[in-house]
Amino acid sequence: MPSCPSGHHSTATDLCDVCGLRLRVPTDPPPAPSRPGPVTRGGPCPGCGTSRAGRFCEECGYDFASRSGSHQRRASAPGSAPTGVPWRAVVAADPAYYQYMVDRGMLDPNRISFPAGARQRRVTLRGDRVHIGRRSRSRGFTPEIDLGGPGGDPAISHVHAVLLARPGGTWSLVDPGSTNGTTVNGTADPIAHHVEVPLNDSDRIYVGAWTVIILQKG
Repeated sequence: MPSCPSGHHSTATDLCDVCGLRLRVPTDPPPAPSRPGPVTRGGPCPGCGTSRAGRFCEECGYDFASRSGSHQRRASAPGSAPTGVPWRAVVAADPAYYQYMVDRGMLDPNRISFPAGARQRRVTLRGDRVHIGRRSRSRGFTPEIDLGGPGGDPAISHVHAVLLARPGGTWSLVDPGSTNGTTVNGTADPIAHHVEVPLNDSDRIYVGAWTVIILQKG
């Protein structure tokens, strides 16, 4: 039975009749990742009980490598977090990306409208990891870059992606298993789940139905 990526109960068989996103058919093979990556499965997350499928919990952001949750602010390991010139993320609604999703048939413009009047916002990247996703009150989880809430992007997973500080003052990107995928710099193929992708100044991260996140150094 087809299911909505956002969890809505839909009576349609192609696009969700609640939010307009393309329904997932369980028997369909998943899209081939841009490159293979190891997937580690194990016991449940100690933060929320979700089954493990990589380094980060897909629901609450728990880091299995450091054994800490996103709500536990800890000091960065020496040399891990970028020092010196600060980095920031510019978060915006991109009409070109939205139209691309419409043209691919990934969403229905009659049900999901582009957010006219949406403003850019800037988030300074701090610490050794920055979560991209949407808040979960039941889990007590709020990502550093929150794309949910009223007027938020409807195609974002709770923990959609994670920015990781790397030695030498750089950042990398990991998708821990988002439903709708993450792309970088306009490529057609989403990045592979659970694989670190190095990032550079001015790189563009595309997530959800219309969101672009541009990294800026200095």
